[in-house]
Amino acid sequence: MKENVSNIRLIVCDIDNTLLPAGHDALSRYTVKALHKAMDNGYQLMICTGRHYTFIPPSFFDDLPMDIIGTINGACLVDRSGKVIDKHPMSLEDMNAITNLCIAHDIGLGFKFEDAIVTYANYDKFMKGYVRNPREWKLVINDDEKRTHHLTAGTPLGTFIIGDESVIEPFSHTLPDLIFAWSQRDGYDVFSRNVTKATAVQRVLDDEGLSWDNVLAFGDAGNDIPFIEKAGIGVALGNARDGVKEHADLSADLCENDGVAKMLEQLGII
Repeated sequence: MKENVSNIRLIVCDIDNTLLPAGHDALSRYTVKALHKAMDNGYQLMICTGRHYTFIPPSFFDDLPMDIIGTINGACLVDRSGKVIDKHPMSLEDMNAITNLCIAHDIGLGFKFEDAIVTYANYDKFMKGYVRNPREWKLVINDDEKRTHHLTAGTPLGTFIIGDESVIEPFSHTLPDLIFAWSQRDGYDVFSRNVTKATAVQRVLDDEGLSWDNVLAFGDAGNDIPFIEKAGIGVALGNARDGVKEHADLSADLCENDGVAKMLEQLGII
């Protein structure tokens, strides 16, 4: 492991339940100081999240450089201002299949387009399950009736659905080209098997002349597995599901206990 640590150049972190505990809208001071110390020691930091750019807490831009950000589970790589560097839209066929399933099974459906999150089915259910911060309510567009946003914005880059897990799990297997990654109770990220958080990280590695051996990655959920298992050192937070931990090299303390910061200390990064 010491040999692996010496290779690390890039630290990649998920946001929710990795850096940011549930119910919080800002990082702890302990974690902010740890990340800045790592950067002062020469390590690069990349945030890679399932969130849409508009849903990243404003405090992150106060506390961290946020020079390059993987958003929408790797389907949209943006700079600090939100300018798109790289994107991977889903197919119209997948978009229609997800929409039809959500309508048929009373599932709240929010598509993550380049410009905004837009609901195509069961707006109220989606909002109740997905939106936590009052600031975010005005950011979601309700297009349940017409479902035409894609005609001007292009097909979605990602999806989040809200509904009964006992209903979602069975029909998830009917779309083999998509991954339904459990994110929270009754909530799933849905994304292409060919476009994951690892896709965004790979673009940064290519641009920087680095390899996966140079990556230290932190995550907690199913959508983090692609970059956890590829990283030179993949770390699952203590609050991660067992299905995530089995892909990691190490398990950190809980997110709410500053697990990322403590692991940086444990590895000698800071």
